[in-house]
Amino acid sequence: MSDNLRSRNLKALEKRYPGICQIIDEKREALLKKEALSIVEEDAFTGEKILVVKKEERRLYLAGRRDPRAHPKNQISVLGRIVINAPVFIVGIGNICYLEELEHAADKSISILLYEPMFSVFDKQLERVDFEKILGSYTVALIIEGINESELNSMAYMMLQGDRIPLMKYFVLPNYVELCRDRVNWFLDVLVNNSESYYTGIGTRLHFSPYQAENFYHNVQYIRKGYQAFQLYEKIPQDIPAFVVSAGPSLNKNIKELKRAKNRSFIIAVDTAVKPLLKEGILPDMFATLDGIKPLELVDIEQARRIPLLTKVTGAHAIMDYHKGKKFFYNEGFTYVNRLFEINDKTSQGFLTGGSVATMAFSLVCHLGFRKIIFVGQDLAYTDNKSHADGTFQEVMPKEDTEKFIKVPGNYTEEVPTLKNLNGYRKWFEQYISEWKKKRETEFINATEGGAKIEGTKLMALSEVIDQECTKEVDIKACIDSLEPVFNEKEQERILAFFHDTPKQVHEIKMLAVEGKKLYEQLDRLCKKGNLDKKAYSKILKKVKHNRKKIEENPNYQLLNQSMAKAEQIICSGQHLRRNTIEDGGRELARQGKIFMELLEECAEAIEEFTRKTVGNAGEQVKDFAEETAWKAGLD
Repeated sequence: MSDNLRSRNLKALEKRYPGICQIIDEKREALLKKEALSIVEEDAFTGEKILVVKKEERRLYLAGRRDPRAHPKNQISVLGRIVINAPVFIVGIGNICYLEELEHAADKSISILLYEPMFSVFDKQLERVDFEKILGSYTVALIIEGINESELNSMAYMMLQGDRIPLMKYFVLPNYVELCRDRVNWFLDVLVNNSESYYTGIGTRLHFSPYQAENFYHNVQYIRKGYQAFQLYEKIPQDIPAFVVSAGPSLNKNIKELKRAKNRSFIIAVDTAVKPLLKEGILPDMFATLDGIKPLELVDIEQARRIPLLTKVTGAHAIMDYHKGKKFFYNEGFTYVNRLFEINDKTSQGFLTGGSVATMAFSLVCHLGFRKIIFVGQDLAYTDNKSHADGTFQEVMPKEDTEKFIKVPGNYTEEVPTLKNLNGYRKWFEQYISEWKKKRETEFINATEGGAKIEGTKLMALSEVIDQECTKEVDIKACIDSLEPVFNEKEQERILAFFHDTPKQVHEIKMLAVEGKKLYEQLDRLCKKGNLDKKAYSKILKKVKHNRKKIEENPNYQLLNQSMAKAEQIICSGQHLRRNTIEDGGRELARQGKIFMELLEECAEAIEEFTRKTVGNAGEQVKDFAEETAWKAGLD
């Protein structure tokens, strides 16, 4: 029976990963000999079979001896709700109950990466577990040490784009730290390295980032009278080209050509490219802004105030206030924003944005159905040793010392200097283009006259692209002007009432955090006593779960949780250490819980104040900010 299962599993793996069976066959004997692990089955108290690793006269269980499902249930409960599209990383396949519990706790849209650092465990599981079922339940990537571990970084990179990093969950199975600490640390380093750009500016502090919450609660008011990006889908013709204009240093070489593309294409520019374009008399059809701390100086020019804006609800609120035109949003996955649609029996659509303003603009034009998409100024490198085009941050951008920069293939030179984050975006474009071409017949043209090479694009001079593709006249402004706001007046009134109730909602989280901390303190005291009262232990855990459920159901919790994402990861870093008794596990759970609730209380208290000044005073507040911004602009 086990031989038949092993054979079926290998066929399932070969179908998913062509060529993997040959690698397994070639390396199996050497890997088993190198690890020298004795792996046996044993019955748990529940009667389920579990794996035990015998190493240096020790017996290390890969699942709980009392109940193999208890540990997965506990960890999933502690880490909180796994939201739609979340990336989930699991170290170890020694206890498949983790995957089975995820079926109950998570939506099918999540993506899972399984990393097994011990080939011997993987080899044993081939005879015990139905891999076809594992691989079929979710989008699962399987990384096996000694077989394809070199693919871990690229797979993690694909799963951890900037807009998904806060959604991430990860689990390290019992005793894996004890058995292969170095490989577990390597795995965690991969996650950290792929996440570091998202956390730039947060550093190693345990506290939350207040600017995100401040921006969110200020900007979310604009959704009430705003627009959704997908409203453009049926309004803008798809048989014209779309230009995505970035502010790379090569933009200065061909920017004048873009005037010929106006009214014969759809031109969307990143915020840093707005001033250079307007200086040349080119009014883009839309511009995009994303960052929460972007300086207003990039767009503080009168002509920019009415250009339609693609933005995120967490973008810089100074830019949002200064801008007076149509604002277009998309579904970023915020529960609070989705609730605004739900109370009006509507839904909002979203798309992956990649973490930069250029990737966001690019993703939009892909989803709007354009068949020709052209990059301009998308250098992703320091062309001529400059970071940006002249006229962006300075009239003439200075040259920088790029000797120690990484080098990547160039469009017109063998190599160009660039930075790690820019190269990350280059790889994102390449992966996105590769996947998109599988769905639709779209031609991607790179008319950036310099910069880094983007695989999957056709290199052309901008003048040639315009001559060839911009042949049809179209009034994009009229198309966009014809759009009505997503919500009518009655629906806007409902949203206003929801806004005014927000400070109360956030205060409820604060009170629940205080209550939760007390519960964890009770748990700690109970576990310190010795001779654990299991009935009392179970009762407290039930109350903890109920408390956490009430917190997570609050529409404001997601934003608080994301604001504390770095803190939560640090708190949870000790959860995988070996616990010899239920008491030890309970005390560690209490330690994590108390710290988390203290942080949540502090965060909720600060954010409650933000909400009183913003959505709690919605209507008048937006007007006041607009008048103040205009007054300051007049003084300048």
